[in-house]
Amino acid sequence: MAAIRSFEADIVVVPESWRPVDGENFLEPLRADGYAIETLRVARTRHKAHEVRRNHPGDGYSELAVCSRFPILSRRELPMGRVRRDPAGPRSALACTIDLRGTTFALVALHASSKLWYAGPVVHLRGLRGHLPVSSGPTVIAGDCNFWGPGVVAFLPGWKRAVRGRTWPAWMPHSQIDHVLVNDLVEVRGGEVLPACHSDHRPVRTHLALLT
Repeated sequence: MAAIRSFEADIVVVPESWRPVDGENFLEPLRADGYAIETLRVARTRHKAHEVRRNHPGDGYSELAVCSRFPILSRRELPMGRVRRDPAGPRSALACTIDLRGTTFALVALHASSKLWYAGPVVHLRGLRGHLPVSSGPTVIAGDCNFWGPGVVAFLPGWKRAVRGRTWPAWMPHSQIDHVLVNDLVEVRGGEVLPACHSDHRPVRTHLALLT
């Protein structure tokens, strides 16, 4: 939670948040900071008694989350398809319509499969492409694509990368697999990869402006 607050961002996409079986998503305290929160369940997580895992949260659900200090007017799930042997099963992106001081824009958050040997990111990016753009106005796509930048824009033609820099693995990054993409109605005024925090990925931060 402290790491997310340290980003000093009005909108945060969290590709892997967590919710216990009978509880609230761990991001819920951010509501006290003025964030609206939308989540989308991705997969069930189970802690097996014979497994020894550091910092394993226990039994619950992995969720994709959008946290916004601006009002979220609506949400929509965009199916991306299913990847062989992906325990999450069929995945979807989370598309939110956000009101930025009277102007609306679409934010599409995603978490693609990491199963490269089954072309997981390719399947999911191709699946998402058929649903884009979700509006005729300014649109931003953000999340863990588990794929390199040139490949991402190859499967999502017409979208521009807002940040370039190595994000994975956090302790010694050699690849960028976490991306923010924008359409022609969004201006990129800055972008950076932030220092490592409590994740195996490094976060990215962008400064964007709507061109409407």
